[in-house]
Amino acid sequence: MTRPDDVAEPDDIDPPPRESLRALFRRRRRGLGRYHGIQYWLRVRGYYILAGFAALFLANALVIGGREAYDVSVQIDSPWSTGVPALALPLSLSGWLVVTGFAGAVAGYVVSEVSDNRNIRRMRGGADTRRITHIPLLSRLQYRKHGFEIPQLFALRFALRHELDWRLAQDHWEIIVEKFLHAGEPDRSKGPRQVMWEAVLEASYVLDEMSGRCPECAAAQGAPTGGAAADAVR
Repeated sequence: MTRPDDVAEPDDIDPPPRESLRALFRRRRRGLGRYHGIQYWLRVRGYYILAGFAALFLANALVIGGREAYDVSVQIDSPWSTGVPALALPLSLSGWLVVTGFAGAVAGYVVSEVSDNRNIRRMRGGADTRRITHIPLLSRLQYRKHGFEIPQLFALRFALRHELDWRLAQDHWEIIVEKFLHAGEPDRSKGPRQVMWEAVLEASYVLDEMSGRCPECAAAQGAPTGGAAADAVR
């Protein structure tokens, strides 16, 4: 096994494999904990509501016509003026709720993003915050321009705990960061970028200070991870 002390630079090992589409969706799903309130609803629940509204609109378009369904959904025409008011009435109510609800959600999201970027730049001395979005790839954390604050060579040392199995290391890294994202009550004064930045900061330093195996590897085999730092990621 290669020891962390035997590797001075990330270039001394083979590059990590390319992230698959399935792994990308998994990583994005695990990072949803950075949202709260209306932003979480917009990102998670909003898609289901839009799908239901689209199905209702399609049903009305097939029965009363696309133009008339549109006019009813945006409150131009009354559902009672259609040939099937029982079907058009739910569309009219849904259109009013969806349009106003999403307009407010989007406005709140934009305001939160602006204030979030300002807070992160203030914390990091004006550094670029565009890369602070999802749970970062360990392979990206090997390089300087990733936007996060982590211990030096943390990603490489964490991969070495997994026998340089980058896919397994990435999976466990995402699980641990997700636990930090959901730890405690959400602070509504913090935006999603700041929440993610702090979760990655805390998770990386806790893991870097731990001795021995990855806590997820140890938990999978029922072995003790040891120390108070390990308890923080359980």
